[in-house]
Amino acid sequence: MTLPLINEQAMARGEDSRTSPLLIGSALISLGFVALPLGYLFARALQGDLESLRIVVFRAKTLEVFLTTVSLVTIVAFLATLLGSAIAWSLHNIKLPNPNVFRALAILPIAIPSYVFTYCWLSLGILPSGYFAAVVVLTLSTTPYVTLAALASLRRIDSAQIDVAQTLGLNQFKIFLRVTLPQMRNALAAGALLVSLYVLSDFGAVSLLGVDTFTRTIQNTYQGSFDRSSAAVLALMLVALSGIVISIEVQSRNRSRIFKGSVSITKQVAPITAIRVRIVATSFLALYILAALIIPMGVLLLRFFARPQPIDFFELSQAALSTILVSSIGAIFALLLAIPLALLALRASLLGKVAERGVLLVNALPGVVMGLALVALGSDFPLIYQTVGLLGIAYSILFLARSVGTIRTSLSRVPENLTEIAATLGQSRSRIFYRVTLPLAAPGVLTGTLLVLLSSMKELPATLMLRPTGFETLATEMWSNTAIFRFSEAAPYALLLVIIAAIPTFLISRPDKNYVEERSREEI
Repeated sequence: MTLPLINEQAMARGEDSRTSPLLIGSALISLGFVALPLGYLFARALQGDLESLRIVVFRAKTLEVFLTTVSLVTIVAFLATLLGSAIAWSLHNIKLPNPNVFRALAILPIAIPSYVFTYCWLSLGILPSGYFAAVVVLTLSTTPYVTLAALASLRRIDSAQIDVAQTLGLNQFKIFLRVTLPQMRNALAAGALLVSLYVLSDFGAVSLLGVDTFTRTIQNTYQGSFDRSSAAVLALMLVALSGIVISIEVQSRNRSRIFKGSVSITKQVAPITAIRVRIVATSFLALYILAALIIPMGVLLLRFFARPQPIDFFELSQAALSTILVSSIGAIFALLLAIPLALLALRASLLGKVAERGVLLVNALPGVVMGLALVALGSDFPLIYQTVGLLGIAYSILFLARSVGTIRTSLSRVPENLTEIAATLGQSRSRIFYRVTLPLAAPGVLTGTLLVLLSSMKELPATLMLRPTGFETLATEMWSNTAIFRFSEAAPYALLLVIIAAIPTFLISRPDKNYVEERSREEI
């Protein structure tokens, strides 16, 4: 599906006002997969009688769930954005001891699933179950999304602009507000969007903490009353709420311009070396790393060594291999679906807007909805029902937005003058893509694929519903033991899951990333 689309990269650069039928056809196939869960929801909702649906929509419990969800998303997104931007600014602007180590440790919490994170903190007895605990846990576990986005934005800021602001007499706070923050706005909005969609779709943390958000209510409605029509209505309300969040981010992005240059001409900001500032920043980062990484990992290690039973290494390794296998299938399939959608999203067309917003809406759906949609599909096609391939497809659809977003951003930042020069030299569109566009966009393509891989490893509800009989992943093994209060038995699976998930996390935030990107520019 992707190789013929290589010729369409010129469209992304604005070289051809026409959209190829091949690109449209490929994008429609991708959108067909995206539409599966949404189509299932509408079909299920229409099967219920109007009176029952009216009761579900207007009952007091639905209003309570709506307010809880909205407030939780708002507070967590605000706190994670504030904390993530402060961490990114400290990592980028202050001379820290072993900055690469601090950076890696600040990003690693993204590898810990929310249900593992919650379980670790509940084991300590410090945070009681409830709304406040959900705010703390979700803020700590989602902050790296904002940190990654903010760091990428800070690297593109030219310190020459800051020097000019200093000559005008502006202090550091005013410089941040007038020079730095406006250039970070898009990145912070994108990070806040990821955090918001993560909180909207989270099931593990809110379930363990007893917080009634839409995801927990939908799951309970499906499993408790088997009233799938009512649950579908609640899920559609969640889709509508996600659409509002996405619209806010899109409007913020449209108000800003993207700078693209063919060479790295920006002068990097000189790090702050004041002793007092370095001590405060180091203490701040250490406190976050302690709460978000060291304490959860310490709890897992304590539980691991406190096991009363010996470890079944065969079962543990089998679950690990199953996790890697099915997550890799999901990541590869997501890449194939994402490329045509990312190319189309770059165009200011109706279909491009539908493609971009559609994948974001699906990203906010709870895994149980995806599971039920593909169970309904698989029941009509016995050959794919309860197969590893179907589970991989579920992962790719659930997390497609993370691949589309990074690929679209990478393609949009490919310098136009380089592709134009290559075209004047008589290079074909395919050769331009392979020799110019692909080397520059490759880091973003890889990042998107790794994000899908990482998210797939941690996915639980869809895995529980769609996995083949006898097929266990690290997430399902951990959840099965935790559900019957066998916390020590669950520890090896949770610990190995975090270790494996840390590999793509490190590759996403690796310290040499800037060097690799700059070398790729020089070689071109």
